[in-house]
Amino acid sequence: MQKLEYNGWTNYETWNYKLWLDNDESTYNAMRRLASKHQDAYTLSKALSEYAHDNAPLLEPSFYSDVMNASIREVDFFEIAESYLKEIRQIA
Repeated sequence: MQKLEYNGWTNYETWNYKLWLDNDESTYNAMRRLASKHQDAYTLSKALSEYAHDNAPLLEPSFYSDVMNASIREVDFFEIAESYLKEIRQIA
């Protein structure tokens, strides 16, 4: 099955995760601080992935937990990392 871009992002999951990170001011500021501590998109993408996994709710094994975990695996954390780094560089 072909994955299509969504609102300029790799896929819906990536767009949705970035939307939620940016929609809450304290989370957005935390992500900007996190981005400022990393020099490259690779290490920042690993930190963003850890953040997603560390903050995922604990669910009993079920259809819903499987779907949530599958969606998290589809997020392009590298693309989000590049976006934050680009934003920080433009402001500096």
